[in-house]
Amino acid sequence: MRGVVPRPITIVYRRLPGNVREFPGTLLEATPNRLIVESPIKRTRPLKVSGKIIADEGYLAIWFIYRNRWYDIGKFFDRSRNWLGYYCDIVKPVRKLLDGPYRTTVITDLFLDLWVTADREQVILDEDEFDSALKRHEISSWLALRVRREIEKLARRLSTRGFPPIAVQRMRLNEVEGRR
Repeated sequence: MRGVVPRPITIVYRRLPGNVREFPGTLLEATPNRLIVESPIKRTRPLKVSGKIIADEGYLAIWFIYRNRWYDIGKFFDRSRNWLGYYCDIVKPVRKLLDGPYRTTVITDLFLDLWVTADREQVILDEDEFDSALKRHEISSWLALRVRREIEKLARRLSTRGFPPIAVQRMRLNEVEGRR
């Protein structure tokens, strides 16, 4: 599957309790354990972290979606294609990556995210949404504990340079353009 011809794909993303959104992308690579998807960022308002815009209309993300991992990773680029950082969603591990040739299986977002700047500064995002979901019982206390543990594990691995995976760190936009 690694030699996949780039093709359109829809990333199917569920936010608990049942909000499902679909994002267009181009499947660049598919292996039994990972998908790489280029996806334009669509936003009505810019997303800022620590006063800096990290996502806006015209920005680009290269998503690394893994089988059986508690996270996915987006490598974010601005309109000029300058690399901004990594956006890591904590997700329920998926057993199967694709639901047909043009759709991912449903990826369930578990609220907490980790933003990592190009300078390796890290910010945990969406804690207020996570706390609200816990109060509304949209996420169990067991799962909430696991989510916290997973985001802390990513932060620790980041500090020892064990995260993100080497393939993510080394991916350059010119490689992506060469795959299209």
